[in-house]
Amino acid sequence: MDAREKLKLRGLLNKIENLYKQAGADRRRTGSVRVDMLLNRCLRHVETLKYMDKLPSEVKRAALEYAWHVYMDLQEFNAPTERQDLEIDREASLTDVLRQIKQHEERGDIIERGMYSGGRGYRSVNWDTEYWMAETKAHAPINEYWNEEEAKKKRPVKIYTKKELKKFQ
Repeated sequence: MDAREKLKLRGLLNKIENLYKQAGADRRRTGSVRVDMLLNRCLRHVETLKYMDKLPSEVKRAALEYAWHVYMDLQEFNAPTERQDLEIDREASLTDVLRQIKQHEERGDIIERGMYSGGRGYRSVNWDTEYWMAETKAHAPINEYWNEEEAKKKRPVKIYTKKELKKFQ
């Protein structure tokens, strides 16, 4: 077995083992674990391991068995809650949002456009402004040189022949 293949195999098995360690660390740190994501990563590593052709069959079989045991342990991982993404408190109930809007209306506060635009509010951000600075679409600069009347006019189109194109080369 090639030294490079040994190193690749060792790195792959370390990644698989670290997935189980990451599940334990996430449970201690946040109290919840993204088990589906860890299982998908483990399967990707198993597929990579499966397609390593230069490994001897005994070594490959032992590595696949080890990876499969880690996968099975991850399936049975005891997590108090299972989350689907990085943030636990990302979702807000509709009743809470409606209650906040009602409170703003009762106090007479101005509800700005995009204040409750859903998600993280990126829907109302224009990233195409100068210097890639985030700016709401309401305040995006208008191209003062654009003339809509001129744009609507039909103009003749010049089609060059092959002889005319050779002049430009």
